Amino acid sequence: MKFNFSKAKKAQEVLSRKVELTPLKGDVRLVAGCDLTFIDPFKTPTLGIGAFVLLSYPELKVVKKIYSTMEIKIPYVPGFLAFREIPLLLKTFKLLGETPDIVIVDGHGIAHPRKLGIAAHFGVVTGIPTIGCAKKPLFGSFKEPCSERGCREPILHPETGEVIGYALRTKKGVKPVYVSPGHRITVSESAEIVLNLSKKYRLPEPTRLAHNYLQHVRKCIISRNS
Repeated sequence: MKFNFSKAKKAQEVLSRKVELTPLKGDVRLVAGCDLTFIDPFKTPTLGIGAFVLLSYPELKVVKKIYSTMEIKIPYVPGFLAFREIPLLLKTFKLLGETPDIVIVDGHGIAHPRKLGIAAHFGVVTGIPTIGCAKKPLFGSFKEPCSERGCREPILHPETGEVIGYALRTKKGVKPVYVSPGHRITVSESAEIVLNLSKKYRLPEPTRLAHNYLQHVRKCIISRNS
């Protein structure tokens, strides 16, 4: 049975109306990063591996790492990444056993054609504050930020002119990341938190560590199966 992208689009439009761009409530003590990889990213179906890394904040000490696997049957289509990855991320998240104050997702929040990137989708489904931090832009117009760490330029919705995120320079002279709120956090808070989480590298520590952990797990799984 083929995946119905028309129905998926309608689902995104419904879920996007549930996104809350409200200020964070309470102190932030635990921040999680999540990422997903595949045994063979060029095949569908393929085995997907999802991971969460939980860190203390602001110390950024690792509290817990967890991963799980699932057969992925939905192909990747830009704008519909969540439908490919959310089921595995939710399965893995349940294994974490603790509720973070914020989840950083490797992907977009509201900087998306229907204002429901994977970070916003995950946030609405779980009710947890989320931030999307992507390596490439998907939607919206922006100017290149200056080369200094902390420089940012707003990502603007092409039709409304609304600020839906920031192109943010997290390291001097390195390509920016593209930050947008997912759920229960504001645009400006999202940029500040991602900058605080990016101490030495381009990517924020939660998703950087989740990515590195995934690569290790993937190698172990391939080695076991070879």
